[in-house]
Amino acid sequence: MSRTVGPEHAELLGRVDLFAGVDRVTLAKLAAHLHSVPLTSGAVVFREGDPGDAFYLVASGSFGVYVAAQRGLTDTRVSTLGPGAPFGEMALLTNFPRSATIRADTDGEVLRLDRARFLELVQQHPGVALAIAATLSRHLRLANAQLLAATGSPAATTVPPSVSPASEGQPRPGPRPRQRGRARRAALCGVLAGGALLTAWATPPPAGLTASGWHALGTLAAVVPVLALDALPEGVVALALAALWVLGGVARVPVALSGFASASWVLVVSVLAVGAAIASSGLLYRLALWIVAHSRGGFAGQVLALGLAGVLMGPAVPNATSRVTLIAPALTELVEALGYAPGSRAAAGLAMATLIGFGQMAAVFLTSSTTAVLIFAVLPPGARGDLNWVSWAVRAAPANVLLFIGLMAAVIWLYRPRDDAERGAGVRPDALALQRALLGAPSRNEWVSLAVGAALLVGFVTQPLHGVEPAWVAVLALAVMALARAATAETLRAVNWSFALLFGMLASLAGVFEGAHVDRWLAGLVAGTVGELARVPILFVSALTVLCFAVSLLLRWQAAAPLLTIALGPVAGAAGINPLVVGLVALIACNGFFLPYQSTPYLALYHGTGGRLFTHLQARPAALAYGIVTLLALCASLPAWRAMGLL
Repeated sequence: MSRTVGPEHAELLGRVDLFAGVDRVTLAKLAAHLHSVPLTSGAVVFREGDPGDAFYLVASGSFGVYVAAQRGLTDTRVSTLGPGAPFGEMALLTNFPRSATIRADTDGEVLRLDRARFLELVQQHPGVALAIAATLSRHLRLANAQLLAATGSPAATTVPPSVSPASEGQPRPGPRPRQRGRARRAALCGVLAGGALLTAWATPPPAGLTASGWHALGTLAAVVPVLALDALPEGVVALALAALWVLGGVARVPVALSGFASASWVLVVSVLAVGAAIASSGLLYRLALWIVAHSRGGFAGQVLALGLAGVLMGPAVPNATSRVTLIAPALTELVEALGYAPGSRAAAGLAMATLIGFGQMAAVFLTSSTTAVLIFAVLPPGARGDLNWVSWAVRAAPANVLLFIGLMAAVIWLYRPRDDAERGAGVRPDALALQRALLGAPSRNEWVSLAVGAALLVGFVTQPLHGVEPAWVAVLALAVMALARAATAETLRAVNWSFALLFGMLASLAGVFEGAHVDRWLAGLVAGTVGELARVPILFVSALTVLCFAVSLLLRWQAAAPLLTIALGPVAGAAGINPLVVGLVALIACNGFFLPYQSTPYLALYHGTGGRLFTHLQARPAALAYGIVTLLALCASLPAWRAMGLL
């Protein structure tokens, strides 16, 4: 029976050659997926010919390596493995069956890493694959030499052919289902985008709209299905949109690229870079371990601890998906350390609390998400006049406080353990001590990250006193981290430049619409309807919230929220509703996860935990609760927003 790996294994993992090229943060995350397997003398770990499903590391004892004899009934011993020796490595990278039998010579212990869990880790941390591949090549050459010397068989050094003789001459397999799906999506997007462009350029504009305005709407309609179906990288879509504006005569180059000349774009890139540097230092991972290990109040206290941790980390890592990706590898180990079985109600509840705190509370501060900064960038100039980091937090507080309280209460009620059998045994210190031991004492980069992160937040909060825009505060923070060598060229490569390009293009969209008089045409088109709704603000907010739910089923949150703000902000302003209300409603209501494909934070959490903590079915009550609580929280915020002069 496997058991949790404890702190006594920290020294062993730290000196294994296989992990020599892995940084301590990644090694700590890797340890979360290891399991200790005690074995008695004579026990077989696996046999020659078994499927390769895991990697093993000898923790104690002695193990023999045997290959089947060509003649006779006795296997041939070719090697002996002692503490620190890895085996079964090929299972990590190939689907070949086991090439030898491993049997315990004495009582001992091995650490087991499931192949599927390893591949998930490799996807998030490619450096692990490079380290494993380099070490694998050395061990493979040594193993082949030993096998050849022991058996005298030249076949021992023969590499398995990539195509078996039985398959020669047969037709190659066709495209995989995933490839065929991508091809169909690309074809569908091409048809829809081409139809939108053809309609805009081949038909006269509606009454009251200029030809350039009609073309601007056509280009926007063309990119919507591409973004919705994820047919092309966001950066490619952004550059294509700019090209259509310029080549189609919709806008001149300075207007088409005006978003990149804005302080908002500088803020997004700078904060993303600072967040990447802080995350790579291991500081946030250490804080996440500490927070859960010291949580009190049983299941309810653990839910609140995870939720609050995510909210507080928001300004430091302003990308919701990145925050969830950061905590996901440790969450399974944290849940098991709290005594809950993976797949239980409580495990699913803690996963949902993590998703809410780290992924859904993206409107608390201006820098809680890059989408919030984009909402700020596309607001009409009049709505941005007195808006800063502090005033954003104050005006967004009514909805966010109600949303957080409502969602935490919903998670506690929906997923609370029903009886003693489901209740956790509490934090087992040994379960988390290994990861803390592998992290070691806080590094210099962690101290730098802590100081710069705190100074960055202070700079944002005190903006009304010093008058420096958040963009330049973030640039200064990044410069300090670079001087301290906590931010490097690798940090800049970690920035999501594809999203940065999309951000710049969407920030330019407001200027393009204004220059083509699309904003005034839209305002006049629906002024009557909005005017009627604005007389009863609760109807306006309710209708907008439901519209956001519907749009988010088709369009990714990062694109849906700013697009709705661009389209409806001026209209709402003309009806006496501050466009910031539209932006906040869109930012919160478009961030649902009713269906798994809608939310990249949700997918990052599900796949980052290997699908072990919860199922999509278990997440559905939380998703429905998010929709209900969102609608209630936004409507209940109206009195406070009216008192603030937003209505």
